Amino acid sequence: MHPYLRPTGSPTPDLDACPRKGDPMGRGDGCPEQTSRTAGNHPRTMKQTIILITLTSLLAACGGADTSEIGVKRAKLEALKATYKTYADSIKEIETWLAENDSTVRRNLPTVTADTVKATSFTHYVDVHGTVRADKAAALFSNGGRVRRIHVSPGDRVRRGDMIISIDNDMAAEQIQQAEAALELARTAFEKQERLWNQKIGSEMQYLQAKSQKEQAEAGLNAMREQQRLTNITAPFDGTVDDIMVRLGDMTTPMQPAARVVDLSSVQLEADVPEGYLRTIRKGAPVVVHFPSVDEHFDATLAHVGEFIDPSNRTFKVTVRVPKNEGYMRPNLLSDINIQDFHSDSALVVPSRAVLQDVNGNNYIYILEPTRDNEAISRKVMVKRVSEYKGRISIVPEKEGGLKGGERIVDEGAKNVTDGLTVRVAN
Repeated sequence: MHPYLRPTGSPTPDLDACPRKGDPMGRGDGCPEQTSRTAGNHPRTMKQTIILITLTSLLAACGGADTSEIGVKRAKLEALKATYKTYADSIKEIETWLAENDSTVRRNLPTVTADTVKATSFTHYVDVHGTVRADKAAALFSNGGRVRRIHVSPGDRVRRGDMIISIDNDMAAEQIQQAEAALELARTAFEKQERLWNQKIGSEMQYLQAKSQKEQAEAGLNAMREQQRLTNITAPFDGTVDDIMVRLGDMTTPMQPAARVVDLSSVQLEADVPEGYLRTIRKGAPVVVHFPSVDEHFDATLAHVGEFIDPSNRTFKVTVRVPKNEGYMRPNLLSDINIQDFHSDSALVVPSRAVLQDVNGNNYIYILEPTRDNEAISRKVMVKRVSEYKGRISIVPEKEGGLKGGERIVDEGAKNVTDGLTVRVAN
C-alpha cells in the first residue's frame, strides 16, 4: 500500500528522514525505515484497509444512538464513501504527477494541425462563365424560292454585297416585268401632260395626277427589285462564310437560315454576373480568362458593365474585349472569367476553416503558444472577416496589434478546441 493511502488514524511516516521524501510515488529506496518495514512486515492489501476502515466506522456508529440495521448500513455506506474519496484523490494526484514527469506516459490531448498567419497580399475574384460573341455574325435567310446556284463554300472570304446563293423566283421576275411596264406607261403619260402644262393647256390637277402616277410606278418597281434582291442571299459585311445550310435545288423559306457569315476580327466575351456584386464590379476591372476546352488563357479588363438587371435570373451583363489574332477563338466558345473586385497589398491571410464563429456571430481563431515538445496552449483571438476566396480568408484582429503575421494557429481540428486548452500539434 502506498504510504499516502492509509486510513484515518494511521501513523504518519517520518518523511523528513527519507532522502526521497518529495517523490509522490513513495519510491524510498534510500529510506532505511521504509525498507525495513517492507521487508519485515507485508503491507496491508487494499481489501484489508477497506475492511479496517469499515469496521472502525461501524464501531463508531455503534456508540451512537442509531444501532438498528438501517443505521448500521448507513454508517457502512458513509465509511465506504470516505474510503473511495481517499483513494480517488490519491490516484488523481499520482496520475497528474506522472503526466507531468513521466515521458513514457502519453497524455490524452486533442490533436490539431497548425498553420501560420501570413502577412501577404490578398485578391478576391468573382468567378463567372462566359461565351464568345463575334461583333459581326449573321444568319442569312431568303424570302423563299428554289436554290438555283451556290456561289461560295464554307471558309471562303467574301466582301459586302457578294452573291452567296442565287434563288430562282419566277413570281418575283414576273412582278418586276409588270412593274416596269406600268412605269413606262406612267412615264409616257406624265411627259405628255407636262408638255401640255408648259403650253398652258389642261388643268393643274391633271398634271399633278400624272406626276403622282409616275412616282408611284417608280416606287413600286424599286420595291419589286428589292424583294428580288432579298430573295437572293448576299454577304451583309466583309467576313468568312461559316456554313451553307442548303443544297442545290432545295426550297428556301423565311423561317430557316440558308447560310452564315462571321467576322472574327472583332470578338468579345459576354457573361452574366449576380446582382449582389453590382457595387463592387466596375468597368476597367482586371480579369483573367481561361478556356478549359482548348487550355488557353489571357488577361484583360472589363470593357462594359451592364446597367440593366435581367428579372428572369437577377443578373447584369458584362463584356470583355478579346485580343486580336487569337486563332482558337470561335463564337459560343465557353470560358471561365475571374473578375477582380477586391485587392489588398498588405493583408493577414489564414485558411478559411481556421476561422470559427460563436452563437452571437463573432469570429475568432486560436493562436498556439508552445509549451513542450509537440504540445501547445490555445488562445482565442477575436477577428473580423474582410474577404474570402478559394479556401483563404483575409482577416483583421478586433484589438489593434492582436495579430502581426507569423503566429501559429489551429487549422484542422479547431472545432474541438477551447480557450486555454492544451493540445497536441500533429505537424
